[in-house]
Amino acid sequence: MLFYVSLLSGQVRNMDETPFNSSLRNEADKLLTKWMDTFLAYQCDNPNPALDGGVLCPACARMHGRIGDAVLPLMYLAEKTGNNKYLHGVKRLMAWMENVRRPDGSWMNDVHVSDWNGTTVFASIALYEALHYHGHLLDDSTRNHWKRQLLEAGEFIMNNPFIYSRKREGMRNMNVNYSASATYALYAIGELCNRPDFKKEAGEIAAGLKSYFTKNEYFLYGEGPNINSTTRNGCLPIDLLYNVEESLPNMAYYAMMANDKELLSLVERSMNTHLEFMLPDGAWDDSWGTRIFKWTYWGGRTSDGFMGGYYMLAARHPEYLEAARRNIRLLKKATHDGLLYGGMHYLVSGIPPCIHHTFGHAKALASFLELPPVKIASSGKLPRDVTYGTKYFKDIHTWLLSYGSWRSTFTGYDAEYTVKGTHPMGGVLSLLWHTQAGPVFAATMNQYKLIEAPNMQSNTRKYLTGGAPRIELIQNGVAYSNLDDLNTDIAYHAEEGSCTFTVHTHLVDINQQAPAQGDVAMTMNYTYSEQGVGIHIEYCNEPIRLMLPVIASPEEKVEISPHEVCIRKNKGVLCITCESGDMGIAPTDDDKRIFNPVPGFSFIPLQVRPNNVDKKIHIYICFR
Repeated sequence: MLFYVSLLSGQVRNMDETPFNSSLRNEADKLLTKWMDTFLAYQCDNPNPALDGGVLCPACARMHGRIGDAVLPLMYLAEKTGNNKYLHGVKRLMAWMENVRRPDGSWMNDVHVSDWNGTTVFASIALYEALHYHGHLLDDSTRNHWKRQLLEAGEFIMNNPFIYSRKREGMRNMNVNYSASATYALYAIGELCNRPDFKKEAGEIAAGLKSYFTKNEYFLYGEGPNINSTTRNGCLPIDLLYNVEESLPNMAYYAMMANDKELLSLVERSMNTHLEFMLPDGAWDDSWGTRIFKWTYWGGRTSDGFMGGYYMLAARHPEYLEAARRNIRLLKKATHDGLLYGGMHYLVSGIPPCIHHTFGHAKALASFLELPPVKIASSGKLPRDVTYGTKYFKDIHTWLLSYGSWRSTFTGYDAEYTVKGTHPMGGVLSLLWHTQAGPVFAATMNQYKLIEAPNMQSNTRKYLTGGAPRIELIQNGVAYSNLDDLNTDIAYHAEEGSCTFTVHTHLVDINQQAPAQGDVAMTMNYTYSEQGVGIHIEYCNEPIRLMLPVIASPEEKVEISPHEVCIRKNKGVLCITCESGDMGIAPTDDDKRIFNPVPGFSFIPLQVRPNNVDKKIHIYICFR
């Protein structure tokens, strides 16, 4: 029998673990062990202290400054297995972390690449949990040293309100994931180190965060600038992945520890909203978020994971357990030779894995596994499993569509990040997914840039394309499209079993500038039904083309003709038929594919030009 402490009521109950719960935890445990065994295989043994104990990234050819986050999963495995290699490895790892330690108690994000130290809050959480759950495994000297480092990190968080506070005017430009996570970090360190002032500060930051949930759907906002006023479409800066994989879980941990029922209620409502965006295969749909440049389909490049935060509330929401199960299985599919790859087509496209994904999500799996078992069976259903037609999310001006086997995201979300061109805005089909075909379209950055170069992988290929379907005009090497248009009007009309979007848009570059000849206005129509998806454009002149970057693994067979493209999937054939216009393929590197690091797919860059007679483009997408 297992003792389960109810995180909601504080009561102790005597409970058996359900078979489903046990199976899920075993799956997570095996995946975590595989990741960390491989992680340690990359640990350096070198007399030079700048190298010894560090972990070399096979993709980036350097040591990431956040590898110390692996302190938690390594300590978890040291306790679980009794194998001394984990304890030995974690001590060497934390000794190497002295290379990124600063006199103010913070840890730098990277060595000689970036001196950003705001990520100290995440390192602190990992170190706190390692000490809290497994500190008894350490000798007194090591345990006291780590605890002293943790205390100094807490002082740094306290002394840098510009990064972590959400309660003072004039300090609201930092992304909200830092302040959201500071609530848990400060409160936890305050508990462990007997610092009531840390706990008090955590409460004040939490109080300020309660106004950072949108009024209709309770999205947490603050991932980007301009948070004091809404956009033309009533939007605020929101990123789904940073919310579900860092901010909401860490606020949930804080709210449980501090018994902040008001915040917990807000977090719970927000978690429900965000779960609407999980695809049936366990992927997170961040095709519209402000920080899409960190999207990897299964999660975020440098964020941690959602499992622990959601698992704490699974007693009231069995679907949270199902979400964890499906996402863990997707993570397994993206894992090869013991490392988590940054997208589903990295391996088959010959792109090496950045080790950041592995240690970051290992930390999240360990946090989940540290929690006491919940006696509850999965609901077996996620919100997006249901064929509900259309759901509109006003706060992000985005529609989720569910017709038959098709799932789609259609967005007019127009809150920009600090860098322009990060995500599609102009009335865009940002994601299309099919039960048997899997992902068909998935938006990328409108123009690929290393916005956070230390945390992203460089593109080494000649050709690159955005992943969102779009109208495009190329002039003097500049791309003008509907993706960056801030003056789009979207009309939605539903009938029995189908719906239509009519989009009045303009072609602009990533700086919202029109071509030299002036305004280019276009009208696009999208039709959704159980049978498939149609895209129709009228009055389209020759230089303008419809770009359709269709997801296709290099392992999938493709048949192409001027009026139809067929991609053979495991359970059928995805067909894109050109009923009006001429279809071809834009230049590619090889195999008629272009790989995009975000969210990690290979695309066939179809381009459809208008028929010279009627100036129309009409394409239809179905699965046979």
